[in-house]
Formats: sequence, structure tokens, C-alpha cells
Amino acid sequence: MEYYVIQSLNALVFAVILLLSGLGLSVVMSLMNFVNLTHGSLYLLGSYIAVFWMATGQPWYLAFPAAFLGGAAAGLILDRFPFQLFYARTHLMQVLLTYGLSVVFADLMRWGFGAHIATPQIPELLRGVVFILDTPFPIYRLFVLASGVVLAAGLWFLFDRTIWGAVVRACVVDTRIVEALGINTKHVFTAVLALSCGLGALSGALGSGILAAFPGLDEEILILAFIVVVVGGLGTFSGVAVSALVLGFTMTFAKMLSPEFSNLMSLAVMAGILIWRPDGLIAATRREV
Repeated sequence: MEYYVIQSLNALVFAVILLLSGLGLSVVMSLMNFVNLTHGSLYLLGSYIAVFWMATGQPWYLAFPAAFLGGAAAGLILDRFPFQLFYARTHLMQVLLTYGLSVVFADLMRWGFGAHIATPQIPELLRGVVFILDTPFPIYRLFVLASGVVLAAGLWFLFDRTIWGAVVRACVVDTRIVEALGINTKHVFTAVLALSCGLGALSGALGSGILAAFPGLDEEILILAFIVVVVGGLGTFSGVAVSALVLGFTMTFAKMLSPEFSNLMSLAVMAGILIWRPDGLIAATRREV
């Protein structure tokens, strides 16, 4: 019994990482209709920022804002050039652009940070374990779990319960009406992209103490984030959350039951869900006037 409880907590922690990375990708895909394949690179960038920040001896808790700001700054630069030239183009052109950029970023990070596996120096406060049902569980994982829940709740409040979130949703529905009200929609979408990129880097910073940082992790996270977004349902916060939970638990327990076939089992479950519900677990509601 204790073993399954601990594995369930591990699944929740992994699901939180998937949720944050998936939300960052979903925001741009659903609100801006833009396919950003550099999202995995931003996750890996955030992981490296956290690893090297904690190695400097600076206050450890500032590593996470630093990762978010680093990712957001990268998003602002990419928005200026070349993303703005491709927002109105087809998804195929967007995929070609962002995939090419992701390859370039992967080589740059390999050159700048090395090809070895980098792990952060976990601060003293988050080291050690707590005992749950007489079984040890790392404190850092509980920190990631709590941080992820708080961040996800904050994002939901931002997009669903604030004026800014209403403006963003209105821009998606009809940009001309919003511009007629005197709102610069380009600035709104730039802020959305910066938030998405910052969130991707922040999820990487939080996940660095669990998954570490190494070349190739960007591709793995990008694939998992895409699965979470597509299976959950594009444009729905609750769908991404449910999909992250399903994938997190599926992958965790599949590795426990059959490590050699864990990826096959996980992908088979997600494919079965898409066959059952092609629009995702929770399809976005559309209003027609």
C-alpha cells in the first residue's frame, strides 16, 4: 500500500511538470494559432539557468524567477523577429521555422553548457526526505508539487477571472473589434508569447531537480507537452490539467509495471483516448452568434 501511495505522489509531481509545460504550449497554440516547436528548447534553457544559478551561491529561490525572466526575454526577442513574420502564415511554415530554430538552440546550448548531464545543487532547505506512511519521500518533489499547483491556479485566475484575460480571449475571437476599442492587439499577443516562453522555462527550472538537464531533453519534453495539449483538448485549461494527470500516472505506473514497454503502453493509452474523443478529453466550447 505504501509503495503505491509513493508512486502516486511521484505521478502527481511528474504531472505538474507536464501541466506547466503543456499550459505554456497551449496558450500560444489556442490563443494565437501559432505552432511553437521551440517550446522544448525554452524548457531546457530554464533547466540550465536553474542549475547554474544554484551553483553560484546566490539565493536559491531566485533561480525560478530568473528562469522565467530568461524565457520571457527569449520570447520577446523571438516575437520581434522572426515570429511576427510567420503569425499569419500556414502551420506548415510555422513548423518549419520553429523546428529549425529548435535545432539551432539545441546546438547553442550544447556548445554553451556542454553535453554532460547537469544537476542542480538542491538547497539545504529542500534536501532530505519526509516520511509518508513510513516511506521516505523527497522534500524537493513536494516543493515542486506545491509550486505547480499554485502556479496553475494563478494562471487559471489570470486568464479566466481578470480583465487582461478577457482582453486576450476577445483578441482571439475578433481582433478588429478589440482594436476598434483602442487596444493594441500586437502588444497583447506579444505579452502572451512572453508569458508562454517564461512558463516553459519556469517548468524546466522546477523540473531540473528531478529530470536534470541534458541535450535531448528538449525534444522529449516537447513531445510530451504536445501530447498533453492534443489529448486534453486545444484551448481548455481543464483539459490540459486532466490530460497531464492521465499521462503522468500512465507513464509512472507503466515504468513500474513494465519498464521496457512503458513508452509503448503510455502512447497506446493516449492514442486510445484520441480515438475515443478526437477533440480531446474536454473540447473547447464555441459560441456562434
